[in-house]
Amino acid sequence: MTTTSQTIHLLEQLFTCIKPSRVDEIAKETGFIKRKRVMTASDFLALLFQFHGNFAGCSIQELCSTLVAEQEILISRTALDKKFTPEAAVFLRRLIQEILHHQYLEHVSTHSSADLLPFLSIRVLDATAIEVPDHLKKRATETEQESAKIQYEYDVLSGKTTFLDVDFRRVNDTKKGAERIPYVNEKDLCLQDLGYFSFEQFSQIGENGGFYITKLRNDAYLAFKNPYPAYHPNGNVVQSSLYYRLDLVTLCQNLEPGEHLELEGVHFGRDAHFPARCIVYSHDETQRQCRLKKIQRRTTRSGKKPKKVVSDLAGITVYMTNLPESVPAEKLVELYRLRWHVELCFKTWKSYLGVDQFKIMKKERWLCHLYGTLLAIIISQLIAYQLRNIIWEEEQLEISEMIAVRTVAIGFLPKLYRIFTDEKKAFTDYLGLVIRLLIKTARKPKSTKGTALQRLQFN
Repeated sequence: MTTTSQTIHLLEQLFTCIKPSRVDEIAKETGFIKRKRVMTASDFLALLFQFHGNFAGCSIQELCSTLVAEQEILISRTALDKKFTPEAAVFLRRLIQEILHHQYLEHVSTHSSADLLPFLSIRVLDATAIEVPDHLKKRATETEQESAKIQYEYDVLSGKTTFLDVDFRRVNDTKKGAERIPYVNEKDLCLQDLGYFSFEQFSQIGENGGFYITKLRNDAYLAFKNPYPAYHPNGNVVQSSLYYRLDLVTLCQNLEPGEHLELEGVHFGRDAHFPARCIVYSHDETQRQCRLKKIQRRTTRSGKKPKKVVSDLAGITVYMTNLPESVPAEKLVELYRLRWHVELCFKTWKSYLGVDQFKIMKKERWLCHLYGTLLAIIISQLIAYQLRNIIWEEEQLEISEMIAVRTVAIGFLPKLYRIFTDEKKAFTDYLGLVIRLLIKTARKPKSTKGTALQRLQFN
């Protein structure tokens, strides 16, 4: 089976998870549909896809009009509003779980430019907040609407969502990030920011056969093992002499902009003494000044004066990783930059798909908006990234993933769902049309440095 046919088969299986019979079955299990109605659960899902899940960006009247125009279902505004129940939110959560479970079990194609890399996936993790605007907080309390925090991780090479959590309480990122660790597989590469820093979790990732890259705080404790520790008169070793701290300020003062320095035998953490590879990267003066301004802004907001070492080391970034030495230092820096892709995802979610759009409405409809948008995003992202891989394989062209995601979510998802429920052959033909459109409208501009994924190829 060719790569293209494998991908088409995967996408067909994805839509099989949400075929009308399965959707109606889940609706009965969750109590969303209790008896035969004019509007079925699959009709509700088709309506959701028409608005890429964004029930906050439209009125009930618009929803009713779309039902008539697209699905020939005539229903009153009151009857439709009654569809937004606690069971409807549970129903959409179950559909998300169904899709995530399917993605976990199915083999998905990865970007072929990474064929020679020593890992099979690049998992990027971060969180984004959905906030109630300040001027609506009082009224939102009356409708029981509240802010939410979304923890999200996905694979840059395939578009597969590997972790998703929605929480309405203040939860520590590190604790939430730990929930995904049991599902980190052998040869998975995890990229995350300092909010998820945990020596215990890095150790577990390594035990699972996975890899990690993380940045460190500029005032982090780095040390070498002391080959000549001191001893007490009774012969016991002086614990404080087992390691001696590395002076990064002195070590890095002569680094040239863009220079990479790898330090051998480094242990991280004053108490953990965690062994791992250590790479120091030196930024240019423009980036250093930009970082100094950020430090100053944080100081102004918090009123706390930062340690002098933080300012002294504003021009460097320190990375910690367990990747093998076959991955050179400069590639590690390029790899970590891929973490920015999850930030681009959040920008697409908010700027184009309206996941954070907020207006006063009953809580159940707002929850349907939140879970419905996430459902449409997860499906659209997997489709977009798999089509990106096809285009690269067949045309050697790299397209913008974010343009592809919003194109699929806004323009094609409703029809893809409708076509699949009617006739699979038409579904395959329509995917071909989507591919041709993306080739014409979503190409990444040519760059002398190459695209992010191209720069990762090993010679």
